[in-house]
Amino acid sequence: MKQFYPLFILSFLLTFTIPSQAQDCNCTEAFEQTVQNYESNYSLFHLKVTDKNREIYKAHTVVYRNKAAEVQQIEDCLPVLQQWLTFFWDGHSRIEYTGASGKENRSERIEMDRKKYHADYKKKKYKKNDLLGIWKYSGYEVAILPDPNNDARKSDFVGIVLSSTNKNWKPGDVKFKLTHIYGNDYSSTHFMDDYSSKKVTGNMNSPHQLEFKNFNNWTKVWPVADPTTTVKEENLYSEFHFRMIDGEVPYLRLPNFYEKKPAFVDSLLKAHHDELLQAEFIVVDVRDNNGGNDNVYYPVLPYLLTGPIQIPQAGLWMSEGNLETVMNHINPEDLNEEEKAQYDFFMSLKNSFYWYGNDEYAYTYTPKAVFAPNKKVAVLMNGKTASSGETFVYRVNQSDKVVLYGQNTAGVVDGFSQFTRSIGCFELKYPSSLRSKDIAEHPVDPYGFAPDVYLSEEVDALEFSIRHMRELIKAQKD
Repeated sequence: MKQFYPLFILSFLLTFTIPSQAQDCNCTEAFEQTVQNYESNYSLFHLKVTDKNREIYKAHTVVYRNKAAEVQQIEDCLPVLQQWLTFFWDGHSRIEYTGASGKENRSERIEMDRKKYHADYKKKKYKKNDLLGIWKYSGYEVAILPDPNNDARKSDFVGIVLSSTNKNWKPGDVKFKLTHIYGNDYSSTHFMDDYSSKKVTGNMNSPHQLEFKNFNNWTKVWPVADPTTTVKEENLYSEFHFRMIDGEVPYLRLPNFYEKKPAFVDSLLKAHHDELLQAEFIVVDVRDNNGGNDNVYYPVLPYLLTGPIQIPQAGLWMSEGNLETVMNHINPEDLNEEEKAQYDFFMSLKNSFYWYGNDEYAYTYTPKAVFAPNKKVAVLMNGKTASSGETFVYRVNQSDKVVLYGQNTAGVVDGFSQFTRSIGCFELKYPSSLRSKDIAEHPVDPYGFAPDVYLSEEVDALEFSIRHMRELIKAQKD
């Protein structure tokens, strides 16, 4: 989830990383620095650790402190740190191993193109393993093949980019590595745009579907002997798109809020404006939407809202470490009078929250337009709707037009705006901000936002929502 900040800190707050100090890679030292960082700088620490559970937290920390002391190889330290971190149940917190030399280099490449892969597939008899082939997720296509250097990389398979709409990724880049566990289960290291890595587990649910738990789903696009409607639908499911169902129901798929810019969404809606206004209802699908930038969905709001909505004011935790993150590269002598006053004000907030909007709990957002206020909207969501996907659900649910279908959202939105701190061989990514002032009384994490109509995962939510909407509109007319 991305948040707007005052002009004074907007230019540098969101991407700042605290550099690591020169030090040996030592698990005990890394553990102590991790604990100190979370106890001091994590925006939710004083909400997650209270008088009621403080002794439980202390015992939890002692157990993992002892485990850290037993680690012999630094690579084995990461599971200890990650398991300690699970106490907080925070989807915006993570710890990554970057290697003894600092940040892991994501620039690993294996030269490969489609023509060569097709030839290797036939020559090396890849067809004997359903995992091998060309897979697609959103704007990425990758070729999965046996890791040619599996001894050095400690992986069995690699996913190599063949094409990508993300300019950060070029053909030949290694997007992920896979290690076979048992049966159709795999452990995986995914490489991210910021050169960090993410450890996830994967499972082949079918010969053409590869699911990485709580992350993303890939669909096999080659070879597919007889492409079925199901496969085509899965491909479409991962793309931003608009289509008409049965010629009369507008369907808008928003798979995330980071891959496209607001202008793309705005253009997509303008191209189908008349269809959206003429329909009795529309369907907006944010299942598996793992967030990004709130601005991406703002062009959708005029079609979903019936008027102004309330958005809680967020708060930034001004710990000494977070103040250092925000302020340490600023020279007060270079500031004008207004900026210097803001600088002094922020520095005075040490170990307290800065609340945007001061005493106001929320601010009023008024859309520039409200289209078809009497029409209905079905919003589809599930347990993988996270971060900005959840703020979207929260905001549109204030509209009288909207009915939510599916399962509770992920529940990872109370803390956001990650800061990054390097500690030797590891990087800590932790929330520095709070969603609202009343999180202690009304938390969203880890419960998520509940639907109006709960559907089990086995139910076809799209088909059901269309049937339900038609009956709902009929009943209201009667």
